[in-house]
Amino acid sequence: MRKRFVFLCVISLIVASASPIFAGGIENKTNWSAEYIRTFNRNAATDSADIVMYNPAGVTKMEDGFYGNFSAQYINKDYTNRINGTDYDSDEPSYIPGLFLLYKKDRWAGFFALSNVLGGGKVDYENGDATTSAIGLGLITNANALLAANSVPANFFYSSISNQNLNAEQIGLGYTLGGTFKINDMFSVSLAAMYVDTHKEAQGNVTISAANSLPGGANDDVTAAVDYEEDADGWGGVIGLDISPNDQWNIGIRYNTKVNLDYDQTVNQDNLGILPSLGITNGGESTRDLPAILALGVSYKVNDKVRLETNLTYYFNEDADWMGDEDLVDNGYDLGLALEYTFNPKLKGSIGYLHTDTGIDAENMLPESPALNADTIGGGVAYAYSPAMIFNFAIGNSFYQSASFVSSTTGSTIEYEKNNFFLAIGMQYKFF
Repeated sequence: MRKRFVFLCVISLIVASASPIFAGGIENKTNWSAEYIRTFNRNAATDSADIVMYNPAGVTKMEDGFYGNFSAQYINKDYTNRINGTDYDSDEPSYIPGLFLLYKKDRWAGFFALSNVLGGGKVDYENGDATTSAIGLGLITNANALLAANSVPANFFYSSISNQNLNAEQIGLGYTLGGTFKINDMFSVSLAAMYVDTHKEAQGNVTISAANSLPGGANDDVTAAVDYEEDADGWGGVIGLDISPNDQWNIGIRYNTKVNLDYDQTVNQDNLGILPSLGITNGGESTRDLPAILALGVSYKVNDKVRLETNLTYYFNEDADWMGDEDLVDNGYDLGLALEYTFNPKLKGSIGYLHTDTGIDAENMLPESPALNADTIGGGVAYAYSPAMIFNFAIGNSFYQSASFVSSTTGSTIEYEKNNFFLAIGMQYKFF
């Protein structure tokens, strides 16, 4: 009975180790800069060093010089699993940094970026969630069946989940190094390599209890706990093309290749010792690739003060190797629109909208971080403190569409809800 319970617990923690979603696909994250939070559309931008991640071929539109750009984001996450009307919550915030370096001279440019491309957050369900609740119910059923088989009266049966908790975290940093070449006034191209280094960890436990104790402790509390880590790294490529038919229009195209990620497993705790039978051992492996991305953007300058931009970012989830889980999803996308207004040479403001379709149904989502469809709005200002120094301030909110289903395992009605609130600040300095 205990082994079956731990099996379920381990499966839940494997699921829990997936990353919380912000802006982006099921795995891919694209909220890399303060400029992005104030527009949510950067695929055709040409005005700041953060575009080395969004429109790397467009950096040739910037003035010659060496730029350093740093962003910091605070994301307040409010996640809820509602099970038959009872809420199980996680409100652990996340802090996301971004660093972008650019050197541009005449027709050439070189760049480097350090950004969060995968994961980037923690969830902490102090009172459990849909996963631990289902495991607890399953444990109670199995334990009581064992007691009944031994002719134990029903008043000694297990009757409650007395404790449950689960937390998981993933950080996936991308190190991007590349260059850009301006072919002519209309076309620029870029090529870069991206190294991804990611770490997952998950811990959780569930305890069931009986209202009345049997002599000898035959129905003592049963607790199972699992704590393990996974680490992976891999390489990918980034290809960019920028097209400027005239001074009003600009088109950005970027393709990020798939990054193969084979995770090495480390077991820190397995109190009942069955992880090896499930293929989880020190030195074991699991595979969860970072899907390829196709990013398209079109920018149009209405006049000297008004610029419009629209973006489509497409995530190739179906082509990634997720050990079979890719068969449960469709490709996802972000579709957005931004308006930017220049008040004067020192100040410009913007507002942006983004619709996200993740490509996954509720019954296949991870309870710890359900990949819900969302509508996101953001806005902010860019202030030129001096010709060399620019500050960005941004605020935004993702309004996720709740989703529900009836569990085929427990028969419970489960509803997922989320809300993410963004604050971001960034600074760019042109050294020369």
